[in-house]
Amino acid sequence: MDGLRVLAAHLIVLHHLVTNGPLGQTLQPLWPGLFQLLHDHGRYATQVFLVMAGYLSAVALLGPQPPSVVRNIGKRYARLMPAYLLAILMVALVVTCLRPWINQDWLTEPPTLQQWLSHALLIQSLIDQPAMTVGAWYVAIDFQLFVVLNVLVWGLLRLGFKQGSVLISLAVLCLASQWVFNRNPDGDVWALYFFESYGLGAVLAYAMHDPRGNVPARGVLLLCMCSAVVAGLIYPRPRLLISVAVCALLWWGVYRWRPPAALSRWLQRQSDASYSLFVTHFIPLVV
Repeated sequence: MDGLRVLAAHLIVLHHLVTNGPLGQTLQPLWPGLFQLLHDHGRYATQVFLVMAGYLSAVALLGPQPPSVVRNIGKRYARLMPAYLLAILMVALVVTCLRPWINQDWLTEPPTLQQWLSHALLIQSLIDQPAMTVGAWYVAIDFQLFVVLNVLVWGLLRLGFKQGSVLISLAVLCLASQWVFNRNPDGDVWALYFFESYGLGAVLAYAMHDPRGNVPARGVLLLCMCSAVVAGLIYPRPRLLISVAVCALLWWGVYRWRPPAALSRWLQRQSDASYSLFVTHFIPLVV
């Protein structure tokens, strides 16, 4: 799991390096195939983060008692914000200082007060505010998805439903995203657009931990995975196929792959730093 996260974070960095700045202009004539791969498909590495975020968030909610929604959401916000706010602050300062010497159309414009507030509240995409840094959209979507998952689990358990009903509800949302919400490109500012990946990760958590109940969790997971493959082929969307591949790797890897202790510790350290790398790498890219 840590290895996938580290790989995805570095692919995102490489994608932005070839998309923004002079590296892409240098790489394209030398290795056009590599340039095309990173430029056109590198962004799909975010599917790794989405599937894993759904899995890890759902694992924490597998207990029989309703979660503390306000506390969980507050903790998630507090965890996301320090590196994120530091990133947008540093990007704003660096761009302001270097703008006279760097005349590139991919540089962010000087931020307004409305931009600052919308980014702090993670609603910038919802109110059509320009992103202050690359990756800002993902932080906002991650928070939205976390809120949806926690509210859904809390609501169903409070109403007396069991975890089996929660699993079915997650699967229904996942399928709806695959076939409806994810097909609308204008919906990519909302959580349900990305629930095709996040939901797969959440259902995977149930399948791997197999909570008590009369719902065959692994069968539900296989249904969601097969549905994603079919939907991704009928309405061509490589991101769905990548999400299935990530889900399958996680399912297989947790049971089978046991790296040496030294490698495991190194991967864990790199994995812990992957979020900070994801949100802050635009700063040296500008420089």
